[in-house]
Amino acid sequence: MRRRTHHKHSSSKGYRRLLDRLAGHDAVHSVATGRVRPRMGAGRPVAQISKVRRVASGLSITINADGAMIDAYVVTDRPDDVADFLREQGWAR
Repeated sequence: MRRRTHHKHSSSKGYRRLLDRLAGHDAVHSVATGRVRPRMGAGRPVAQISKVRRVASGLSITINADGAMIDAYVVTDRPDDVADFLREQGWAR
């Protein structure tokens, strides 16, 4: 089965690569970016992915990029496996 990642036209290459690698995981059906918001404050993020939440279709994640916070959605039937993969890669706490 071909995996797809839906990118917004203005997405930066840094988190695009992260989403493409995530889409390559066996348990992931697809990945789509959602809302992009400016990030306030001067502090450095603890991890590339600050939040991982379970939703009906799989996982909702928040990515910390340069000056922005990006919501992304991971469609999967094995959200625990994908969350463990994110932690193993060092992308999430």
